Amino acid sequence: MLRLFQKVNRKAKKIASSGPKQVPLPHAFKDISSSLADNEAYLRQEFVDISDIIFRQFYVAEVKFLAVWFDGLINNRVSHDIFRALMLDIPEGQLLEVAKEKRAELINKSFLPFYRTSQVTDLGEIKRWILMSKMVLLVDGCPSALMIDAEDRPQRPIAEPVIEPSVVGPHDSFTENIRINTALIRSRLGDAMLKSEDYIIGRRSNTLVTLLYVADIANPKIVEEARRRLSRIDTDGIIDSSHIRELIQDRAYSLFPTMKSTERPDIVVADLLEGRFALVVDGSPQVLTAPSIFIEFLQAADDYYINPMVAWFIRALRYMSIFIATNLPGIYVALVTFHHEMIPIPLVFSIAGARETVPFPAYFDALFLLIIFELLWESSIRLPRVVGAAINIVGALILGQAAVQSNLVSPTLVIVIAISAVANFSLGSGYALALSVRVIRLAILTAGGILGLYGIALTSLAFLIHMAGLRSFGVPYFEPLAPLILKETKDTLYRSPRWDVTDRPALIAGNDITRDNTPPPAPPTDNSSSSDPGSKKHSRRGGR
Repeated sequence: MLRLFQKVNRKAKKIASSGPKQVPLPHAFKDISSSLADNEAYLRQEFVDISDIIFRQFYVAEVKFLAVWFDGLINNRVSHDIFRALMLDIPEGQLLEVAKEKRAELINKSFLPFYRTSQVTDLGEIKRWILMSKMVLLVDGCPSALMIDAEDRPQRPIAEPVIEPSVVGPHDSFTENIRINTALIRSRLGDAMLKSEDYIIGRRSNTLVTLLYVADIANPKIVEEARRRLSRIDTDGIIDSSHIRELIQDRAYSLFPTMKSTERPDIVVADLLEGRFALVVDGSPQVLTAPSIFIEFLQAADDYYINPMVAWFIRALRYMSIFIATNLPGIYVALVTFHHEMIPIPLVFSIAGARETVPFPAYFDALFLLIIFELLWESSIRLPRVVGAAINIVGALILGQAAVQSNLVSPTLVIVIAISAVANFSLGSGYALALSVRVIRLAILTAGGILGLYGIALTSLAFLIHMAGLRSFGVPYFEPLAPLILKETKDTLYRSPRWDVTDRPALIAGNDITRDNTPPPAPPTDNSSSSDPGSKKHSRRGGR
């Protein structure tokens, strides 16, 4: 299969049209015949028992044409304009004057200037284009065909982000249409060095995947590694970008995400400007970016649109939240079960009084409440929104109060679990990390119930060692904290002002690592300096 893919790449470089790379092709090449009847017979055999495919024959100056497309996936107005251009704009006899094998090339260059087209010489590729919502035009006597991009698939309008909402900043999000998504990115990053490469992945789904990167910023080795991993994918179908993530990530089994998935175009553009690459998958409203590091999952889009000093405080809360979400239930169980001497005396009597009538150990009480909480979380996601709100009220109020009044759990433990749940929802843009925290919390709770604080320390250390060994396309997961790169810590635990973050991440970006040379803001000292932008008083700090 790899040899076949290499053969495809070699042949693709030879042809004039630069279509998407088909990864990998499930068939051998079959050249288009000069006989239109033979080509039609082949396509009808391939699309047998399909009622919504259209084979439309027509004549232009006594030359027979065949157009093939799926009903409902082609823009009717565009197809009408194409047929009108072919049947009315071509001078009578002009097609008959050129050689038969040149007719498709003549039509492509002279009569279809307003549409994205590609000249195809393989019947298998024609089949793929038709399945990918394109119109294919074949000419009698010509051993090549034209792919015309006139698709008009059902799609939803651009809406506000659902998973990553923000108070300030842009409020648009990606949709399921790949071309709308790439347009949202390119409209924000109008740089000729923003390169895009198309891949067709999936033997049966024929899913279009676009690789985006800024050529003079991205590390060529990382981009080449991304190409290699995309090229080795051999699967039936790609339904969502998460399928791509599972197939190309560095570690097969890990709780922690090593590729970021986002629905916000501004986040993708910011990642591209740091040297990362992006993967846009047709049919998915989530765009993947990599290499990704751990601190990215504790950041939010709002951090870069508000005052840096406020962002410091919010990020501190966020780092405290991940500690609370993962460790608080386990610490409570460990203290109540093994380490009573570490609890203040008034609080000991309070907890003991609340647990006096509870028949179960603290660990089983905490495990019971966490399972109930996970059930409520899943039910609120799966149920319709109107019903889901009612379920949340019933779960949070009625079930919690009933559990306390029936002496199944202590009121203190309900507060602990509630605080842990609230902290879990405040992890910035790290929804994928929030899912991992749910499992980590159960593991630490079990360790605390068995070995107390020693078990919590050992389990936390095991997770930290595992995370320190993770890589995202070769970049350490804890970069720039491990290995420690001091000059890159200005956008980690805190956020420095934009004018102070001058360099891109050294382990991610390529040759161009300077992203900002703006001098720091300063009030004018006199009228001359304020009116002269080239004054020395506005020069960069020190000797930079």
